[in-house]
Amino acid sequence: MTKTLLYLNEDLASSIALRYADYLCSISDVKLYIIHVEEPDTRQQAGTGWVRRTWETGIQETGTQMVKRIIKTENVKCRFAGPPKVLVGDRELEILRELRIGGYDLYIEGHMDVSAPDAFYRIVSSRLYKQSSCPILMVKNLTVSKTAAILLAEAIDYRKVMDRYLKLTRGTKLNTELIFFKYRDQSEISFMDLSEGGATLSESEEFLKASGMPVKKSTVICGTPEHTGDFLRNYAFIASNLPVRKSLKMEVLANTPASVLLC
Repeated sequence: MTKTLLYLNEDLASSIALRYADYLCSISDVKLYIIHVEEPDTRQQAGTGWVRRTWETGIQETGTQMVKRIIKTENVKCRFAGPPKVLVGDRELEILRELRIGGYDLYIEGHMDVSAPDAFYRIVSSRLYKQSSCPILMVKNLTVSKTAAILLAEAIDYRKVMDRYLKLTRGTKLNTELIFFKYRDQSEISFMDLSEGGATLSESEEFLKASGMPVKKSTVICGTPEHTGDFLRNYAFIASNLPVRKSLKMEVLANTPASVLLC
């Protein structure tokens, strides 16, 4: 069972993330929790003691009602493991604390309009993403597919990605494909022989096979990040290591409309 924390806010990105989480619950064993953080303006903050507790209670109640509205509006079928966790404070710090204390296996949140590499990089280089104690699933679109892809490239240590991917997907109905990306400045994508994926691709295939999860298909793709990202659009999600700096692989993840699992 995958203990999962889903962040909800009153926006379209969260609505899509909620529906996506509902879909994941239908194809895997997910124990789903909801979190929302109210970040009040510093000018709104009350004093101390009873006054502050009363003020925080009021803010939490507002947030709780908002979360209930979203769940009712989306009419999802999944069951939640408990009542929504509505907190007051710094969003990233509160989420990080809950992830650590709660021992979650996965954190999910929605993001839209992050196709610009700079916008995507600001998110994945944030304190929340860099310090998370578990993988993060960035939901961009509701792609109902039973095939996920692991994105590989040269000079990438695949082991951590594979370990976490296996932990999250073992026992699910998802198929797995491997995509090895090679940059080439051309007007459309092209495909190369699997030998062009080198040791990274062949060892990744063997690693998954030995772990009891055979690869449905492997592909070596050449092209620009924009065209490659578009090629990946129909997968349930694209699994990758967390980009620690701006790179061509990061631009592929930014440009794909598919959701991204960052390990």
